[in-house]
Amino acid sequence: MDLRNQKAKSTNFLKNSTITISLLVLAGAGLWALMFYSAPPNNLEPYANYKESQKIFEPKVGNPKTDKTQRSESQEISSPPEPNLGNLIKAATSASSAKSTLPRKTLEHIKKGMEFTEKGKYNAGNMEFEKAALLSPDSADLYSIWGAALRMAKKFKGANKRFARAHELSPNDSEITLNWAMSQLEGDVPEDAIRLFKKTINIDPKNLMAYNLLGKSYGRKKMYDQEVAIYKEVIQIEPKFALAHFNLGIVLGIQKKFESAAPHFLKAIELDKQYEKPFVIQMLTAIGKYDPTAGKPINQPKSAKQIKPDLEIAETTKVDPKVEEKKEEGSGADHKMEGSKKVNETTNVTGKILINGEMPSPNTLVFLETKTKMRAKGQKQGEVMTIHQSGLNFQPTHSIIQVGTTVNFSNHDKEVHNIYSKSVGNQFNLGAMASGSFKSIEFNTAGPIVLRCNMHKDMIGTLFVVPNGYYTRPNKKGKYEFKNVKSEGYIMQVWAPMLSPDEVSANIRSADLTGVDQTFDFDIKSASVIGEIHDMTDPTDYNAIVDNIEKEMFQAIEDWKNGKKFISRKRMLMAITKHFDGEGLKSAIAKSFSSKRSIILERKLDKIRKEISGYGKSESPVTEASLKSQAEFAVAALRNNVKELEARIQPTRVGKE
Repeated sequence: MDLRNQKAKSTNFLKNSTITISLLVLAGAGLWALMFYSAPPNNLEPYANYKESQKIFEPKVGNPKTDKTQRSESQEISSPPEPNLGNLIKAATSASSAKSTLPRKTLEHIKKGMEFTEKGKYNAGNMEFEKAALLSPDSADLYSIWGAALRMAKKFKGANKRFARAHELSPNDSEITLNWAMSQLEGDVPEDAIRLFKKTINIDPKNLMAYNLLGKSYGRKKMYDQEVAIYKEVIQIEPKFALAHFNLGIVLGIQKKFESAAPHFLKAIELDKQYEKPFVIQMLTAIGKYDPTAGKPINQPKSAKQIKPDLEIAETTKVDPKVEEKKEEGSGADHKMEGSKKVNETTNVTGKILINGEMPSPNTLVFLETKTKMRAKGQKQGEVMTIHQSGLNFQPTHSIIQVGTTVNFSNHDKEVHNIYSKSVGNQFNLGAMASGSFKSIEFNTAGPIVLRCNMHKDMIGTLFVVPNGYYTRPNKKGKYEFKNVKSEGYIMQVWAPMLSPDEVSANIRSADLTGVDQTFDFDIKSASVIGEIHDMTDPTDYNAIVDNIEKEMFQAIEDWKNGKKFISRKRMLMAITKHFDGEGLKSAIAKSFSSKRSIILERKLDKIRKEISGYGKSESPVTEASLKSQAEFAVAALRNNVKELEARIQPTRVGKE
């Protein structure tokens, strides 16, 4: 009888131990996930602001040679791998082994500490870790987990103290050293971070993330040459590391080495589409490496005279044209000398424009854009003009302005107007404008803009932002003329409201003026009717984005129901950060409607994530039915917004120009 009782007690003990260990492992996985996935990344900003605002919480990149049967090589390098908890929670996972050196009571306190931390109760969590440390004062894994918990609470001084102790106990553990280095970087101590990332690399020479964060540490100190060198080094180790290519493009952009940055941006995009950011496309387009209308890189080799981008951070100092000419001498058609003969300083350009064999409308525009991106002689800057809304029309209906011009939209109607544009590069929404009110926008991106009103679908106009250079309109016979144009290289284009983007790009000319008068004739074929106005609109399939969000959300709820806490949280983070934000739906809603609307929608999604994760207090119990109800409501709201977006994107036929 006693023997049976002993066996029963032993069985019960094993069962209880197994349950405790399982919970501990799950809690450990939860902590790791919270560390690396809980904070959605900031939207990328132009180069100058990007470096200062970027968060350190990045997906961990593992050894690119592992687990090839499950993922392709490029996916392994550019995307977060499946969870590998490593040394960070080794103390918890090692409990599954009979040889664990940690007492059961220590593991219980670690488990409670992680649970409290997950719930945001950092003081309570810290107390549990202190109890664990009293029982196991020489456990490197304990101090590593403790440091990670304090790091999450942004108590970097305390975190670094625990990581230092963990490192002292296990000096050759690369995972501990890496996490300590990250804590130093997040605590804005880049000098110590650099030292520790270097040590991590010495321990583990193939730790790609250590290289990446070492580069960021140099960047934090504005040591850009060292940052470039690190990214180049890691690319030598792993050429398919997309994040390194992207970051190298960023720092080269900061140094204004745009031509050098372009191949790395293109490579990053090739490896992982998440790096196809708006400001990257803007830069690549500006230097002739990307075709925004086709949505793909331009494969044709560039002319020797390279185009300089006109970005927010570019050309903060004036470039001396003479210096540029000296630099470029012998590399293109912009020479000031042809053999021993001096080139004339100005050139006359004439020509004739036909569209479908007919004379073009008076709203047609022909322009010469400088390849240097520098302003043409006599070109003004900082001008102001007004477009009135009167009689439910834009007055003037078709306007031309130069880059850098501020436009005042003034409502003279008794009706309320809401002026917006969905044109690529110049998307905006002025919001409701009551009678007698006006709002202003400065336009710094060249290209056509189609003006519309939310309230009045028949209101339509165009605004063409002329780039640096010269522009004119053809006469009634389609003839145009530029007199005494400075002799240098230009890009020549013809635009008319009826021409589609493809038809415009198909008629681009390279005009290298050398002082000899030239004639450029255009005979353009168009499938559009004369009165049709084309939007250069965002081609993104926003419905497909909502489909992806919906799929991830409902799968996350299913995983939550089945007890898969980690993967459910990861899926919800994917829905928010990768699809809603990363694929551009958040930005499109903010630009087209308001940032408040996009934030409200994001909060709806994030509320589901928090409830799945068990963060915060809920007014009512979290159930599968309540989660699905919230998800259905969020999807319906997203689809309604996409429907509104699509209504704006669809071009509207108007009367004759």
